[in-house]
Amino acid sequence: MNITLDSRLKLVLNPIHAEDQAVLYRLMDEVYRSGYRYIWEDQGDWYVNLIYNRHTLNKELNRSSSHYFFVELDGKKIGILKYDFPFSPGEIEIPNAMKLHRLYLHSDVHGKGIAQLLMDHCEKVALENGLETIWLEAMECQPQARKFYEKMGFREVLTYTLDFERIFPEYRKIQIMKKSLH
Repeated sequence: MNITLDSRLKLVLNPIHAEDQAVLYRLMDEVYRSGYRYIWEDQGDWYVNLIYNRHTLNKELNRSSSHYFFVELDGKKIGILKYDFPFSPGEIEIPNAMKLHRLYLHSDVHGKGIAQLLMDHCEKVALENGLETIWLEAMECQPQARKFYEKMGFREVLTYTLDFERIFPEYRKIQIMKKSLH
């Protein structure tokens, strides 16, 4: 079932299904790489192949805690949104929380308020499900993303180093950020 976030913009969340894997892969091959290509020795080949392959997608879709959507604007797929709840990071305990797992938008729509609408949707879902916190991970090398999340009320709680060998060492820092909803 589609979720309309803004009827004027025709902004819709369309659930991702197993049969959408090829479409998801093509979309994220473009969207993810456009923003993160520079951090990877292989320009993101390994990561895109790992995260958006059929096996990983099926595994993620089979988790009852996982909610995975195409973000569509006026009928065109412009990105993805994935959140999981209840979910706490392994590195630090954040009880009764939602993880904003993936929010990627095509660069053509950056700065148009779409990410804000997606964040509002996540907060609404979290509150409707009695959750107290939303958390996410943001790459330290992506200051515009971290600035956006800070504007949305998220604060850094922990920084750690990813162990992905294919990421250049200077780009491996990642921050866990959280926002309390009460």
